[in-house]
Amino acid sequence: MQGSWRSVTPAERSGADADAALAFGHFAPNRLQRGLIAVARATILRRGVFRGPLTRAILALGRGKLDIRFRGATYRIRGENNLIEYGLLLVPTYNAADIDFLLADAPLNAGFVDLGCNIGLYALPLAVARPKGHVLAVDANPKMIARIRWNAEASGLDNMATIHAAVSDSEGRGDLVIRKDDVAIVAIAESATGEMPVRTLAALITAAGMSTIHGLKIDIEGHEDRALVPFLDSCPASLLPRRIVIEHPEPHADYPGCAAAFARHGYRLIGRSRNNSFYLLG
Repeated sequence: MQGSWRSVTPAERSGADADAALAFGHFAPNRLQRGLIAVARATILRRGVFRGPLTRAILALGRGKLDIRFRGATYRIRGENNLIEYGLLLVPTYNAADIDFLLADAPLNAGFVDLGCNIGLYALPLAVARPKGHVLAVDANPKMIARIRWNAEASGLDNMATIHAAVSDSEGRGDLVIRKDDVAIVAIAESATGEMPVRTLAALITAAGMSTIHGLKIDIEGHEDRALVPFLDSCPASLLPRRIVIEHPEPHADYPGCAAAFARHGYRLIGRSRNNSFYLLG
């Protein structure tokens, strides 16, 4: 593992959230914050080394948190070194190509799976866009699961299920650590006495009662091969996701096992964004 890591705190493990009782809008941005956000969105300040300090400065001008809307969903931004929060706040088109690719040709009752859902960058807009569909959101980080659940409730969504679990090639348990420079990034060490469940993707899909998957997004910190390949190789053809957005470890390369599985099952590489590759079945 690269970077500096720390253990999960008891409060994070329980998902405790001191502001959960405060309704959406309590942390609405004030005039000064709205002005600074507008400046950032129009300049280079929204990117790179500027975005973290700028986000914290914006939050410091108000009550310490911000309630915002993104693609029809609601989010509470906390500014705790979470790059996804920075993007949601400062870039209105954040990951637009990725989300639009997953939604393309999706029927009204489409099913979606978001592995590594964080606070809901993908899962919430997908659920908003297809209110008669079903979204399964999974994350190993209890802090992020608590937050996506709050965001979903505040968004008025009832078509999304959230599961706190790691995803791998076998059922078990695991211990969690969080990277110090981004509270959304975690790593799992599998252990028989681990603090959290480790599930297979097949088991999660079965438990969710999903019969088809229009779109799958997967970003689970390097476990993509172990989680996705066994599912693709064993599931019925009807469960093969029509569209897949998967994090790429290098700008022009995918996880080797996943790339080989995509070729076996007839997926075509449609394109790549800065962080992800887009695959279409057939």
